[in-house]
Amino acid sequence: MLYTPETYQIEKNLVHWCKTGEPQNIPGTRRQGLDQYRRLIRNNFHNAMEQAFPIARTVLTESWWNRLIDDFLAKHPATTPQVWKLPEEFCNFVKNHHYAERFSLPFLNDLLLFEWVEIEVHTMPDRLPAPYKKEGNPFTDAVVVHPEHRLVRLTWPVHLYAAEKAREHPGDYYLLTFRTRDFDVRFVDLPALHAFFFEQFSSGQTLTDILETIKAATPQIVHLEELTQNILGFMKTMFSEQIFPGYKK
Repeated sequence: MLYTPETYQIEKNLVHWCKTGEPQNIPGTRRQGLDQYRRLIRNNFHNAMEQAFPIARTVLTESWWNRLIDDFLAKHPATTPQVWKLPEEFCNFVKNHHYAERFSLPFLNDLLLFEWVEIEVHTMPDRLPAPYKKEGNPFTDAVVVHPEHRLVRLTWPVHLYAAEKAREHPGDYYLLTFRTRDFDVRFVDLPALHAFFFEQFSSGQTLTDILETIKAATPQIVHLEELTQNILGFMKTMFSEQIFPGYKK
């Protein structure tokens, strides 16, 4: 049975009241009850965001944190009905509305992203890796990459330092986050060159393919043997971390 236009409008007014606290015409209600309902909704959201962003919560002052919560509720039209996905929309909202600049916390966007990626990787659907063998030729056989991962680029190394300390070390950082088979989320800090290697291996390139790509892009390179050993060392680390479980069959 469809709602009448009047009922639909009342529901919209109730939602607007809960999100903003702005007075609305809601027949059959009392202000005391509406206040309590809004308080419960806000507390539930507050607690969900506090659990999602425990580090950011300790970095932000009480007033800044409350401002982010209230502004997000009032101004953001959430698109997901799943509470666990709301932190991603919260991250994007804070970034798109430039709160890092407003609060003079340049690392804020990266910090929220870092905490969200842990949730995202932990809860992403199970994906089986492609069939693989344990032994292979690193030069000619493509590797299998553990599918439950995400690689992100950061400007502020919030994964290496306390948030405030990260201010002192801006640069290009690459954070690989992956989930083990027992649902343990792990982090690997990758140099820019190794992040490039990882992306090439993820696209199905072999070690020989990567070397050919680099030689074509930088024909003046003279330390090819050193570069080869660097890639082999990177592969060894990825195999030991089980990010590369094996070689494709």
